[in-house]
Amino acid sequence: MGNRATRGLVVAVAALVLLAVGAGVFAALRPGPQLAAGSPEATVRDYVAALYEHDPATAAEQLDPDGRCDEDDLQGVFLDGRARVVLRESVTEGDTATVRVDLVHSGGGPLGGGENREPATFELRRTADRWVITGEPWPTFSCGETKEG
Repeated sequence: MGNRATRGLVVAVAALVLLAVGAGVFAALRPGPQLAAGSPEATVRDYVAALYEHDPATAAEQLDPDGRCDEDDLQGVFLDGRARVVLRESVTEGDTATVRVDLVHSGGGPLGGGENREPATFELRRTADRWVITGEPWPTFSCGETKEG
């Protein structure tokens, strides 16, 4: 009877593990909120996605053309893995906006190993036709350092 109880316990634990993994996969594949095209939030999402796809040219398209940061500043950015962008707050006042997000990185290991949240704040301004990211946004923090003036 001991073997039967052990086998039942193993089956129950295996079922719980499969359920947990299934829930994790479902949560990871669930689509995020729909963002209005051209909104400050969509601009930030597109910028971050381009950086994680190692596409500095596309990321730079989201930057203020009158700002200090450009594609050259993004060339050396290398982000390992993928992150989920979680919108924490978005405040728009006239032609300026502040978008706060968490960049959520999943841990390694066969069962996920937890998550790491990295907060990031983006300042944006509205141009004639779109929103652009201003200042020295994540992950640069020091644009134009090597440029000759």
